[in-house]
Amino acid sequence: MEDIDSRETRSIILERARELFLALGYHNTTMRAIAKAAGISTGPLYFHFQNKAEVYFYICSEALDYLIADFRRAAGEATHAALRLKNIYNVYKSFYYREPQLFEIMHLATNIMGGIDLSQPLEETLNKKSQELVMIMEGVVREGIACQELRPVDPSKLALYLYSVAEGVFHSNRTGVLQRAEVSLDEMIETAIDLIGYSLFEKEGIQHQC
Repeated sequence: MEDIDSRETRSIILERARELFLALGYHNTTMRAIAKAAGISTGPLYFHFQNKAEVYFYICSEALDYLIADFRRAAGEATHAALRLKNIYNVYKSFYYREPQLFEIMHLATNIMGGIDLSQPLEETLNKKSQELVMIMEGVVREGIACQELRPVDPSKLALYLYSVAEGVFHSNRTGVLQRAEVSLDEMIETAIDLIGYSLFEKEGIQHQC
């Protein structure tokens, strides 16, 4: 088991690494630079992480763990399924504002020009965690249909659609599309949330019954 000092060192390494990844880019960040920023030699750095890709993996993995926990909390609320889906959007927005560095780093790997050199096992692990976010939404949709709270649609396709819409809204904000249109991120998210409610309710004003 890691002692407290070891856990603190690991935490500092990950924090400084994510700052460097954002400031310099993944490829321009070296293990030596990470060690220097963390105030340690390369020896302790390699004790915790085999290489830069592994450092990146753990940053993304922990970020996805935070999101999965937030999604599960929203999905587990005792309320109408459409409202739970709306709340999932809200917790994603909260994560975006609360952890902007983590959000940006998570999406470096989805950039086809990024060339993040993750090994297949690490890449598969991140993919599974990302899929877990969609599956949480799918579970809410299935429950909502079973309770006649949501319209009968394909749960897996709808969950993927809703997740894709959220990703598209955040991507548009990050690339300046919303700013050029003079539309705020909050306005776009609220529009998406409203559309979820209007389009998915099976019965207007129905109470949660399951």
